Amino acid sequence: MSKYQSRLDKRSKKNTNKILNIMIAIVLLLIVVVGATIVLGGGDEKASSDVSDSQTKDTDKSDTNDKKDENAVSLEEDKNTAEDKEDEKQKEDEEKQKDEATDEEQDTVKLEGEDQNELKVEESDEPNVEKTMVHPDWKPIGTEQTGEHVSSYDLGSVDWQEKVKATSYATGIPEENMTVWYIEGNGGPQKSMATVTAKDTKTPYRVYLQWVDGKGWQPTKVQELVENDKD
Repeated sequence: MSKYQSRLDKRSKKNTNKILNIMIAIVLLLIVVVGATIVLGGGDEKASSDVSDSQTKDTDKSDTNDKKDENAVSLEEDKNTAEDKEDEKQKEDEEKQKDEATDEEQDTVKLEGEDQNELKVEESDEPNVEKTMVHPDWKPIGTEQTGEHVSSYDLGSVDWQEKVKATSYATGIPEENMTVWYIEGNGGPQKSMATVTAKDTKTPYRVYLQWVDGKGWQPTKVQELVENDKD
C-alpha cells in the first residue's frame, strides 16, 4: 500500500511540474506578444507622427509658395496699374498740348483775317527791302491800357507786349517763334516800327504800327527785308 501511494505521489508531482512549466511558457509567450505589440504599436505611432509632420510641412510649404505667388501677382498687377496710369497721363498731356496748339493756330487765323487773298504784295526798290505787304482788313489788336496813351519801349511793359502782339498778327509769325530785334519810334508819339525774324526761317521783317485810341496798335505795313539790319 505504501509503495503504491509513493508511485501516485511521484506521478502527481510530475504532472504538477508539467502544468507549471506549461503555464510559465504561456506567461512568457504572453509577455513576448504584449511587448512586441507595444514596440510595434509605438513604431506605427511614430511613423504615423512622422507622416503627419511631413504632410504638415508640405502643406505649410505649399501655403508659403502660394503666398509668394500671390504676392508676385499682386506686385505685377501694381506695376501694370502704375504703367497704365503713366501712359494715360502721357496721353492726356499730349492731347492737352495738341488742343493748346490748335487754339493758338485758331487765334492766329483770326488775327490774320479771313481773306488772305486781299493781301497786297509789291516789289520794292527801297534799300534792303525785298517787298512790301499791306492788308486792308488789318485792325487794331485791342488793348488793356486805359486813359491817355503813352508809347513805351520798356521791355516787358504792357505797351511793349501789345506792340509785339500786333507784330505777330501782321506777320503771321507766332510769338514763341519770333525773335524781336528792335522796336522804335517812327516819326510820332503814336507810331512805332518793329524789326523781327522768324526763328525757323530767319526771314527778317519790319512792321509799321499805328496806335488807335481805345483799340490798341494796328499794323499798317509789313516789309520783308533783304537782311536783318538790327542784328
